Amino acid sequence: MKSKRVIIKCGMFDEELDRALEPLRDQYDISMIRLHPGFHNNIEELERRLEEALKSDLITDKGEVRIFYGCKCLPDMLEFAAKHGVKVLPTSNCLSAMVGDAKLAELEQDKTMVITPAWINKMFLTEEEVPYFFKWDATDFRINFGRYDRCLILETTEPPNEMQIIELFDLFGNPVIETTPCPPDHFNELVREFLA
Repeated sequence: MKSKRVIIKCGMFDEELDRALEPLRDQYDISMIRLHPGFHNNIEELERRLEEALKSDLITDKGEVRIFYGCKCLPDMLEFAAKHGVKVLPTSNCLSAMVGDAKLAELEQDKTMVITPAWINKMFLTEEEVPYFFKWDATDFRINFGRYDRCLILETTEPPNEMQIIELFDLFGNPVIETTPCPPDHFNELVREFLA
């Protein structure tokens, strides 16, 4: 009999998580509750949305719940998870979930901002309204991200095309935008261990 898991996830994980879960579906009966990317910019709203998700009819036992947010997406995420008797990813954020905390710290050296294609497609260059992010213009982006000299895109899914790179450059004003391969091994193993 399959073990039940209810995953409450940030939309930043959509493609990577679907890929990682594919070989595990014969072991687990998986339901998903997806929250829109961007709520980490308003911690009160993120906490409220997580509280709402935990009241879902999909959940019959809190031990089945896995929260796919990093521990730093909500400042008291570990306390929140303990209070509700659920598990949260043992990583700082979605980026460290992809490569590990130590590797992310290494990649972020020398004023490097690290993102994934999901950040580009779902936050920075999206036509959708992104909660607590969508009102930003180029000036807002430069104020918030101007401290970086470089943008490094982890190729967790399809990398940005040339037009997107140009748009990112215009948005951030970063002189250097690069991509780097990001094999799924680390994230897939994290997901496998986290579901157990």
